[in-house]
Amino acid sequence: MTWAPGLPVRTEADALAWRQWRAERKRQQQRYRRTRHPRIDYYPDEDADALIRSLSGHFAGGDFSSVINRIVAAWAENCHRNKKR
Repeated sequence: MTWAPGLPVRTEADALAWRQWRAERKRQQQRYRRTRHPRIDYYPDEDADALIRSLSGHFAGGDFSSVINRIVAAWAENCHRNKKR
């Protein structure tokens, strides 16, 4: 009998099967995360960097990603193309 998730790892063959399963599972989880949370590399200019840093801090929602999300949401809400005519 070969090892399967949920079974104890008892032999060296089980350990090898577990390591292979674990590596593949991590790859699957990473692919899933990337489909749900796309990564965007962004290097702001000096003015944008100063704005982002001025709105960030050690509080809930103070990380750079949250600050940039708020800036983009505010822009989208105030953008002339999104206003009702």
